[in-house]
Amino acid sequence: MGELLARVLAVGLALAALGLVLVGAFGSANAQASVGEGGPSCILKMTTGIECPFCGMTRATIALGAGDFHRAFALHPLAPFVLLFSFALLGIVALGKTRTLLAGHRHLWVLGTVVAIWIVRLAV
Repeated sequence: MGELLARVLAVGLALAALGLVLVGAFGSANAQASVGEGGPSCILKMTTGIECPFCGMTRATIALGAGDFHRAFALHPLAPFVLLFSFALLGIVALGKTRTLLAGHRHLWVLGTVVAIWIVRLAV
């Protein structure tokens, strides 16, 4: 049951991310602003005032969908990579191939990169 739930959640998250890209690609400027600014808020930032490693990712994903790569990189430098990685990761989970995720040390490199970018963003 746990694996089925993980697979269903992965499909749901992938569809949500795709929805953000589609809002950026086909939504009006008003719709983009409404979703980007009025959408989900960061719990860490709301409670501590400190941005999380993924703060700005929703707006960056919308900017990517709109083809505004400069704005996407300004909002979050890893936006295109996180989006592609997320789709790949969610696809792996949705297909039930989760054992391949933890093979080797790839996940540690990804985590290290995210943390390094977060520290740089906090310092600047």
